[in-house]
Amino acid sequence: MSLLLIDDQGELWRGDSRQLRIAFDSPYSGGEFVEYAVKNLGFVAINVFGASCQARLRPGFVTERATKSLLDWLTRSRLERMVVSTFERDWKSQLIRVADAPEKVRQFLGRPETNQKPDFMANRLHPTALDDLPLVKDIVSAWPNLLSNYDTETLLRLTKSALGYRFAVIHGNGRNGERLTFKEISASIYSTYETWRSCAVGAPIEEQPDRAYGKWVANAYYDASQTGAPRCEVVDAIIRYPDRGRTRQRYRRLIFPIKGNDEGTLLIGGSLLDNLIDLRIPGPSVHERSQNIQ
Repeated sequence: MSLLLIDDQGELWRGDSRQLRIAFDSPYSGGEFVEYAVKNLGFVAINVFGASCQARLRPGFVTERATKSLLDWLTRSRLERMVVSTFERDWKSQLIRVADAPEKVRQFLGRPETNQKPDFMANRLHPTALDDLPLVKDIVSAWPNLLSNYDTETLLRLTKSALGYRFAVIHGNGRNGERLTFKEISASIYSTYETWRSCAVGAPIEEQPDRAYGKWVANAYYDASQTGAPRCEVVDAIIRYPDRGRTRQRYRRLIFPIKGNDEGTLLIGGSLLDNLIDLRIPGPSVHERSQNIQ
């Protein structure tokens, strides 16, 4: 028996691929990872047994690309029959001829709507999720008082230290602070991309190695600059890195806006890596205790 996986982009992987498990930051191994990927990431799992196979997928979560890749793979194969196993509240299986797969798979799936999760997700972070970071929690709760009593340099120094020096300082200018550029980036942010880092200061923050992710991040900073309040959230993002491809990262994100001088707004943001976060499983995760803000 051999195992193949088709990811949500339609790429075909060996079932035992360590690279795939690392890329999606999985705490699972073996069959646990396969089931998780099918149920929550929109993957297809294919077990091949001689001239037959079993394809496992979840209607509403499996992507069009993954479905097309499955059907293309079946067309190239010399298989005669297959079992299609679909997951709703439980697994259901049906034996079909491979020649009937295109019609049958489409019937199983239907496409009135999809529950496929976006690559970039964020939920509001409840203050109790900062209990393990007492200094950060104190800064969040005391932020209005800190703004009125401390100068900009003191605030930056305090927040950099609290964030463990994994931070970026953003400059917002223009009438409404709509142009956001990097003013400072800590050495631990994109540490393997020295070429990008050497050009990043002064560049718009959406110009990151993954431009789509950069635009999404820029929206969060822009919203924080408008509200003037700390923005605290959990993030579950699948980012496209030039050297690693699509890689999942989960972290707690905090953004502190420092308003009100003639040079515009400063924001300091930090990301605290946290693999307990999982926004792709239906229902609340460890840190998902409040309003969804996708």
